[in-house]
Amino acid sequence: MIGNKMSELSPIKHDLTAADQVEQKLVLAIARQELVDGERLTESGLGKLLNVSRVPVREATQRLLTYGVLESAGARGLRVSDYGELRVKDLMEIRLAVEQILLKRVMEDADKRYEVAVHLQEIVDRMAALSSEADAVALSGIDLEFHKMIARHSQNDLVESVWDCLTPHLRIVFCRDWNNLSKRTGEVQDHQTLIDFIKEGNPDDVQTVLKQHFPTIQRNRVAGREGT
Repeated sequence: MIGNKMSELSPIKHDLTAADQVEQKLVLAIARQELVDGERLTESGLGKLLNVSRVPVREATQRLLTYGVLESAGARGLRVSDYGELRVKDLMEIRLAVEQILLKRVMEDADKRYEVAVHLQEIVDRMAALSSEADAVALSGIDLEFHKMIARHSQNDLVESVWDCLTPHLRIVFCRDWNNLSKRTGEVQDHQTLIDFIKEGNPDDVQTVLKQHFPTIQRNRVAGREGT
């Protein structure tokens, strides 16, 4: 059961809908491993901890159940999905396929390349300024913002919607990876390199460049899966 140790599961604020905030707090608690793989959750327990009714808790948990962040535990409620090595390898393969489509679409238009590069540079500048101070949660949020910007500029609504479904999973993986990075400046440089590629690179090289862009941990997951 849930304990009071989880900083992310403190009483919510009211600037977003209650359901949205419950969803965000659950994802971040899983990312920080304050909720561990397989841990059981109940609507009543979450409602008491977050000081909200069961209605927003039910809405948030049903969303996360649909996404696959949570899974059914039968009569015992819900439990946190297993973010073990195999699951994350599968997730990275999906991420690679989706981002490849989005990035190629962006790079088909020279004007769009420049526009998205300008917006991405603003995000990377913030990432660089915070890399030595911010925690993994903040940096993972900036990282997601970077890739969401590419998705938005692709104007491929269907694939962007797939990306949005991946977002809670990627938030969990990105947060854990940022926490495990020994040299955050290297990850910042990898994002800068991707911007340079968007401005001047060959669209035929998108898959190769994206694989190189993934942090070492994620590259190993993709390579490991391909080798099986």
